[in-house]
Amino acid sequence: MSGIDACQGCGVRILDPETGVITARSSRGYAVTIGLVRCGRIWFCPECSAAIRRGRTEELKTGALRWLAQGGILAVVVLTARHNRTTDLADLAGALWGQPMLNTRGEPVLDRSGRPRRVPGAYQRMLTDPAFYGRPESVSWWERKDGSFGHSVRPAEEGHRHWIGYAGMVRASEVTRTLANSWHPHMNCLLFLGATVDGTPANGKVTGYFEPTAEALAAWEDWLRNFWTDTLQKMDPSWAPSKECETRNCKCEGKGHGVSVKFIRSPDDKALIEYLTKVQDGKPPADSVAADLDAAGAAAMETVRADSKTGRGHKSMTPFQILYRLWDIEVQGTKPKFAEGYGTPAQLRAWWAEYEEAFAGRRAIEWTRGLRGHVHLTGDDSDEQNLKFVYEGAAKEPLTGGVVMTGAAFGTVERADAEKELEGVVVGEFYDSVGDMVASLGGRADHVRIATAEELADIQAAMLERLQTKAAKVRAEALMLKLRGELADALAALPDDAPPAAAEALHAEFFRKLAAAQKKPAAAVPAQPAQPEPALETPAETP
Repeated sequence: MSGIDACQGCGVRILDPETGVITARSSRGYAVTIGLVRCGRIWFCPECSAAIRRGRTEELKTGALRWLAQGGILAVVVLTARHNRTTDLADLAGALWGQPMLNTRGEPVLDRSGRPRRVPGAYQRMLTDPAFYGRPESVSWWERKDGSFGHSVRPAEEGHRHWIGYAGMVRASEVTRTLANSWHPHMNCLLFLGATVDGTPANGKVTGYFEPTAEALAAWEDWLRNFWTDTLQKMDPSWAPSKECETRNCKCEGKGHGVSVKFIRSPDDKALIEYLTKVQDGKPPADSVAADLDAAGAAAMETVRADSKTGRGHKSMTPFQILYRLWDIEVQGTKPKFAEGYGTPAQLRAWWAEYEEAFAGRRAIEWTRGLRGHVHLTGDDSDEQNLKFVYEGAAKEPLTGGVVMTGAAFGTVERADAEKELEGVVVGEFYDSVGDMVASLGGRADHVRIATAEELADIQAAMLERLQTKAAKVRAEALMLKLRGELADALAALPDDAPPAAAEALHAEFFRKLAAAQKKPAAAVPAQPAQPEPALETPAETP
């Protein structure tokens, strides 16, 4: 189904043959499978997506509540575009989030450093527009006829970000597909406001907090609504959302459907509670985020938990529901009219391929530069960090009991597409039935061992330690090859008459880089074959 190699191999290959594969019941009552190579593709793999979003969710929860405790406020902003059945998903995604710049032959245009240039999307233009970001002081010099020089100074100009105390935002992108209007890509953003920033949000320091005036917030919201619509209008008039709405009792309150803004001033704010708990794993809303973070979906936020969303019966689907419907029809034999969602198998496959093409290489969740520092967090938005959430999240999950299978035993289950049945048996705590199940599928029952919670904890710890050791060895070998290649290129580039000191300096730089890399702590991600995707978004370029 997937055209991405990493996704095709996800959950198939075994990470550590010495340990095998663990399928166990978590303390929260669901099945966990540990010991398989994972792809870490948040857009395209339901299992990896759920694990990554749980990790990102905890990070966002911590950041949001720290910000409110420090004295700032939050703004929940949803940004979308008009769409219909003829809308090309890749084109609209490029308009929203940017895309590579191509020449007339369809080849990437490179900058002076050899990096691909990009055409900014409406999101990037929103952050960098002078009306929002302001203008720095600039000095212009010129030479007079008499040879002397004159100059003029244009003073710095403040923008909306100064008046509302903008310190950064977390942007989570997602897409659904409706029967009436096809693809619906949109962004759920959480803006951190009410800060006095010395310098820029990306590189400056928060020195205090204040309550933005109602006038400043209203002016920014009006500017944002007009800017967003006008920017999309210039790109393609068919994408421009409405600025006004005459529908009676519409939730947009007459402001149009392109931009939605809600302000949050405390952890118990109704808007925050609704946002944190909306369609979160079927959990009911909490009375207070501060009193019950678990019931609030661990501050999951609609901002990041796209994997937990469901469509509306037969009229709307998330991308993963496209896969689920196809599975129900083709594997389970469900009649199309009874399967959730809509579309024939041929349509579902075409829609998934279109979705993969449009979102491969894009970041689903992104923090603007500097924001993590403002809420005293470390980390980044990298694919390596996503994989760390996938592997460490599973390895650290408290388990109440389960089974350990050899690679051969798990392979028997996997070839029979019986993973879900296996998980159901484990969730029901019928551990002694797993061996019989494997035997009934043609495998060996003695390749299955029941393990207690204590035994599983020891196995998890030992597996994680071995994997970290393997990963460190692979990283060290890759680093050595890279640095040796750089050294060889640099030595080859030296002129024939270069003094011996030049070569000695290059060797010294080689050892300096090697020593520095060995001191740098690395993420605990198991080594696996690299499956690169084009980086369509560059966080370092976001203000």
